Amino acid sequence: MGLTQIQVTFNVYVTSFERLVKDIITNLFIRKWIQIEKKNVVSVEDSMLPEIIRIQSESFGTKSQNGVKRYSKRMKKIFYVTKSYDQVVGYCIYYLKPVLSLKGFKKKSVIYSISIDKDFRRKHHGENLLKESIKEMRLNGISSILLYANTENLPAIKLYEKVGFKKIKEIKDICGSKETCYEMELRIL
Repeated sequence: MGLTQIQVTFNVYVTSFERLVKDIITNLFIRKWIQIEKKNVVSVEDSMLPEIIRIQSESFGTKSQNGVKRYSKRMKKIFYVTKSYDQVVGYCIYYLKPVLSLKGFKKKSVIYSISIDKDFRRKHHGENLLKESIKEMRLNGISSILLYANTENLPAIKLYEKVGFKKIKEIKDICGSKETCYEMELRIL
């Protein structure tokens, strides 16, 4: 086994370990999660997965379906789906992470993936989905929400800014290889 192959194998293990830790922390945080009634926004159900995967595939192309399936099983309470007349038209998947501060641990959330069906964009579904899920995040003591938006995706950036997200910094290779994204944050507590 060559040095490059050992490094690749090591990176795969580190990534898997990070994912496991993230999932464990999120599961601990959402055990006592308080859900509220939301306008046209519900938690994911298994029957919705084919539509969600279709929307994700149309929006992001080659992005893996494994993340969507994993989050739908482990984090149903913070995997939000927006509907129009009982049709799934979009989704937003969060994960939670603790951040050490001078006052102890703060709970932050990160949007893992968000997308609206191309036929339903610019009809306020994305805005409603974010606003409704943010209400629930606030109720559950989340201090801020992070997301990463491709710098070329101006409609999404405009939506996030409309909801209250602020650009923090530019980051390369987090949204995809050789892509530049904005890290954006919405402080809610």
